[in-house]
Amino acid sequence: MFSMKGQGATEYLVLLAVVLMIALVSIALLGFFPGLAGDAKRTQADSYWKSSRPFGILEHSQSGATLSLLVQNNDPDLRTITNISAGIGFNSTSSIAINGGEKRTINILNANTSACTSGLVYEYNLNITYNSADITGQKQTGTKPIIGKCV
Repeated sequence: MFSMKGQGATEYLVLLAVVLMIALVSIALLGFFPGLAGDAKRTQADSYWKSSRPFGILEHSQSGATLSLLVQNNDPDLRTITNISAGIGFNSTSSIAINGGEKRTINILNANTSACTSGLVYEYNLNITYNSADITGQKQTGTKPIIGKCV
């Protein structure tokens, strides 16, 4: 009666199309296509910094040559930040004491580079030097950068 010769080839093409779509989505999420992976990378970095210890970065923004960080002490004890460096040029040497659970906004001026243009993306590796009651000169180095758009 009716011949089913083309059914196998059609099923093969449909399965191949599904596999290719899954592969493209995976590659995009892994960062091969720069425009598609930026938001995922930013979300991962923000999540990392909010829960990092002893200091979490809850919010950050850059306007002109000023980088603003909302820093929270995620440890129960008093910690004193002695230096925050972010990329080239951003370096804060003022001493800031933060109690356990307390939040502080820290503004860092970058004198070495030009101002950040509105809408452009910034990405900085943070290094925080701090003192506790017992030990001075401790360092917190993030494994992920902070990423955002200039305002």
